[in-house]
Amino acid sequence: MTIVTITSDWKNGDYYLGALKGTLISLSTDIRVVDITNSIPSFDVLQEIFILKSTFGHFPDSSIHLMGVMSEPRPGVPMVILFHKGHYFVGLNDGRFSLLFNPPPPICFEILKGRETSGAFSTLNLFREAVDIILTNTFEKRTVACDTVKETITGVVTTQDAITGRVLYCDSFGNAVTNIEKSLFDKVRKGRNFTIYVQGPYMKIGKISRGYYDSRPGEVIALFNSLELLEIAVNQGDVTKLENLTPSSEIRVKFL
Repeated sequence: MTIVTITSDWKNGDYYLGALKGTLISLSTDIRVVDITNSIPSFDVLQEIFILKSTFGHFPDSSIHLMGVMSEPRPGVPMVILFHKGHYFVGLNDGRFSLLFNPPPPICFEILKGRETSGAFSTLNLFREAVDIILTNTFEKRTVACDTVKETITGVVTTQDAITGRVLYCDSFGNAVTNIEKSLFDKVRKGRNFTIYVQGPYMKIGKISRGYYDSRPGEVIALFNSLELLEIAVNQGDVTKLENLTPSSEIRVKFL
């Protein structure tokens, strides 16, 4: 059984999903298609990366992960296959793999059929081609090795006394996960006191909680989650509604 996952912004009502699943299953009855999510905000590649980075390791080795956000190839940005950490990833070679992995493998494999395929939803045929290449191990005939594009803009700005990041993801409980990593926080902090400003100067947090139990009901807190990312939350509440937070909302840490 080969597991193929889909992470996209296509929404469950679109015909794209049914068409893609049908063409994948037609390759082999041993394929199992799993939706990681199809509810990513339109064109939000950073949220796609966050969700896939948080989930792919829980799937069996040799799983194939299709990255469907902004997935139409364009001149100079081909569809590629990348193998890393025991998994296959299929997506555009536009720098997203360097945000998914640090560092990413230096080499990926451009799908040659992509040089001939064009038109609306060419992604359907290229995803099918990629899965077939992996299943039949025909990389030598149907792909060409190329350099993995590196993305240098991470969305986090640091100075000696501050870190400015953004909300990456708002979960179903109304917690806001940011792109500020604990390792960076500790490196810049150097033991100093700090204030976390949530989308402006009015909501301030002055400590890192150990968990939700380390706060009062209704209190706005900051903590580092299991992914070692700074998370803003309300104990037994919804911080996204309370503070009107969305993906891309600014979070700033000022060290005293």
